Amino acid sequence: MSEDAASAGKKPASLFRRRNFALLWTGQSASLFGSQITYVAMPLTAVLLLHATPMEAGVLVALETLPFLLFGLFVGVMLDRRARRSVMIVADVVRAAALAWIPVAHWLDVLNIGQLFVVVFVVGVMTVFFDLAHQSYTPGLIGRDRLGEANAKLELSGSMAQVVGPGAAGLLISALSAPVAIAVDAASYALSFFMVAGLPADERPKPQPGAAATLSVGASIREGFAAIVRHPLLRWFTTAALIINLFSGALMSVFFLYLLRMLDMGSKQVGLIVAVGSVGALVGVLLVRPLTERFGVGPTLILTMALPGLGYLVLAAVDGHSLVALAVVAASSFMVQFSVPVFNVTVISFRQVSAPDELLGRVNATARTCALGAYSLGSLLGGALASGTGLRTAIVLAASGTFLASLALLFSPVRTVRRLEAHATDSDSVAAPEPA
Repeated sequence: MSEDAASAGKKPASLFRRRNFALLWTGQSASLFGSQITYVAMPLTAVLLLHATPMEAGVLVALETLPFLLFGLFVGVMLDRRARRSVMIVADVVRAAALAWIPVAHWLDVLNIGQLFVVVFVVGVMTVFFDLAHQSYTPGLIGRDRLGEANAKLELSGSMAQVVGPGAAGLLISALSAPVAIAVDAASYALSFFMVAGLPADERPKPQPGAAATLSVGASIREGFAAIVRHPLLRWFTTAALIINLFSGALMSVFFLYLLRMLDMGSKQVGLIVAVGSVGALVGVLLVRPLTERFGVGPTLILTMALPGLGYLVLAAVDGHSLVALAVVAASSFMVQFSVPVFNVTVISFRQVSAPDELLGRVNATARTCALGAYSLGSLLGGALASGTGLRTAIVLAASGTFLASLALLFSPVRTVRRLEAHATDSDSVAAPEPA
């Protein structure tokens, strides 16, 4: 399924000159841009239009990622037994239809918080299918030797969408209302559908003797867990992702409530803050390779994983609504978001080349289920903390918890790793540790 590699001895051609990657990148970029609008518009719809309580806001955020906890492992098994592109196509169609209902319901004056819950959950379920299928389909489409480059480009487009999307969301919400702005996200999934439909069909993974095709679902899930637990680095990457997502979920469940109610900010200010944070993510994408090459993978990940806690504590210290407060919150958002792509590009690329194709769906599913399942539970925790202790205290507690992710990496073999190396055909291959 992958396209021909560049001729030996010549510099590989840009991935954008490959039709398949261009289609994949275009579809992903469009849907990521639309999702950034919904990222701002959905909570504003809940808080400003439907007057959601802190617990309802927490539930809304939790429902975005709860499907990974409920279905991720089973979807991983399914994706190791069938072609992945068809799954991506169906997921895009359902997500577009679900999100299109929100502006329609608003126009009919029947929109309520229960409908938001249903739509967010349905979109979340389809995102489980799409994301896991995408991560398992891409290595065969691009070739494992250029996965790091491909993931960096996809992450860069995501960061660009994060820069442009929130500002566009603020303008759209001001002009059209938050529910109507969500229609842009529905349209972006429709575009993604057409792009994915133009990609080559993939084949069903060929299991090794005695592998997924002949095992029960439970045994197949255990194989996915075992592949991560046995790997001396993947288990620590997964542990750190679980921790940071648990406490980040707790914080983000009350983040918009904090800005709107404690700091008395409006939709334009919220959009600006999210956009500045997205610039941080963009800078992080651009600096992944220079940082890891200069300081080593382990030290870079340990330091960047400490940044969210610092940023969130700065956010909790802000009091009142002023230009200074807006600048401080924006700087806090920049610091937090800078760390995300540094971790994601490094770890996702390593995971994709460390697991053989017949295990890739389950390895991705296990890692994503742990991370996003923790985010979902953390969102419920954040709503409960805010209801019981107040918004500011909830942010301080969540911020303090995020530091545990950096500590987990610090006291693991990751701290000695200078660069990551693995072979796609060897599920037990490890990175080559070098003195930091």
